[in-house]
Amino acid sequence: MLRGVVLGRTRLGILLLLAEEHTTSGLARRLGVSNATASAHTAALRGAGLITTVRAGRAVLHRRTALGGLLVRHGS
Repeated sequence: MLRGVVLGRTRLGILLLLAEEHTTSGLARRLGVSNATASAHTAALRGAGLITTVRAGRAVLHRRTALGGLLVRHGS
């Protein structure tokens, strides 16, 4: 599974979960990592153009981009 090696387990997990919108804390909870770790991984994915992030009040919401979706689909 090349995509797991290239992305790493946590980043791949985030991309898979972001088939639906999630908050940073929601991602952290689902993946069993700290909020800080989830935030660092989402920053890297955002920098690569694989996710987008918007602030909604006090929450930070993440979504997979078309490029992120393409990577997930073609890596299966």
